[in-house]
Parts: sequence; C-alpha cells; structure tokens
Amino acid sequence: MESSYILKMDPSNQQQNESDRSFIGGHPCVPASMEIPVCQLCGAKQTFFFQAAFPESHIWHDLSMAVFACTSCAHEEYLIPEMLQDTLPGADIPKGFLESYQRNFKIIMFETKEGKLRKDYKEKVQFKRWNLTPVSENAISENKIGGQPNWLLEDESPASYNSTVPMFFLMQLMEDFTFDIVPDAHPQIIISLRGNPEPSKHRYYELFLANQLYFFGTNNRSEPLVYILTQV
Repeated sequence: MESSYILKMDPSNQQQNESDRSFIGGHPCVPASMEIPVCQLCGAKQTFFFQAAFPESHIWHDLSMAVFACTSCAHEEYLIPEMLQDTLPGADIPKGFLESYQRNFKIIMFETKEGKLRKDYKEKVQFKRWNLTPVSENAISENKIGGQPNWLLEDESPASYNSTVPMFFLMQLMEDFTFDIVPDAHPQIIISLRGNPEPSKHRYYELFLANQLYFFGTNNRSEPLVYILTQV
C-alpha cells in the first residue's frame, strides 16, 4: 500500500521559485520541449491548474504530474472526464483510452529534474505552494497523495490498463476545491442554468465542476498514464 501524504498549503511567502515542484497555479514547471496543451474542442490554450512531484517512497518517485484544463469553453458532454463503459470497480481500461479521453484537459507526466519554469505561459491561477506532509493514516479524508481513496459513493477503482498493467490509487482532491485566479485572468466559461455557455461571475476556477476527484495511475514507470474520475 502506498504511503499517504497530505497536500498542505504553505502559509509562508507565496512567491514562486525555480525550485518549487508541488504547487497550484502560477507558471508550470515542465520540460521546455513540451508545448502548452491546446483544447481540442475550441482551440484555446489550456489553463494550468496544478502539479505534484511524487516523493521518494512513491511508485512514481522522481516523476511529476502537471494538470491542465480548458477554461475558455464549456460543453455539456465534456464537463467531467469521459467515463469508462465497463462496470466499476475492477474495470479494465482499454488501450488508448487514457490518451483519447483528454480532449479539453491534459495530464503531462515527466521526470521532475527536467522541469523548467515556463515563463512563456501567461499565469491565470494564483500561485500557492503545496507541502507534502506524510501521515500514518492511509484513509485520511484530505487532499492527498497515496493511501486509500475516500469514496463519496461506491468504490470505482479501475483494476488494469490494456488487460496487463495494474492501476493504483494516485491522489485525490476533495469536492468544492476551487482555484483562485489572478486579477487579469478571464472568467471561466460555464454552463448556465438555461444550458448555455456563459462567463462565471466568480473569481475562481473549478476543475471538473469542483467534484471530488480521484486520480489513478498505471503501475509502470516506463508508461505513466493517468485515469481521472469524479464523484459528487
């Protein structure tokens, strides 16, 4: 079982540094060779939400995950990540699904040491540093890496990818988690009560409707892929 680490906000000076590796917003710290992802639905550059560097005791140690999602468009069928057709829990994720379901969001996996602060990206979400605090309680109900998922509903853990690669619980973000935005960031486009896209009146962004988010990874360092599901 994976060790558990709470993702705690650092209350100290929130000036982003070149050495920061786990954080919300600001400028992503990803390899210079990687392009900022573009939404396949509207063509706009996606918004950087957060990234996490996995600790030494983790299966994905020395790897980092950066999460981008579009805030410039909203479509009813793409408000949350595409769900598997197989019955969960214990589903097998078909080959290619973990790449093709990333239409209006993107998960970038890379070696942590290759990360470079990308000043070519225009900051939208306010920078907030995360500290990874190890805890002994694997089932603790917090924003966390590792341990056990805290399901709001039934267990929906996938079992494998392409019938051969086991999946493991990677991390979770609790429901109603919001991302404060910088003063000149455009409002997030949301679906109104009438079903039409419109700018949000809030000065924050939501990732996948601010539902509780569960991230699962492939137990294969040579092909680190991520499955995201939501519960509310």
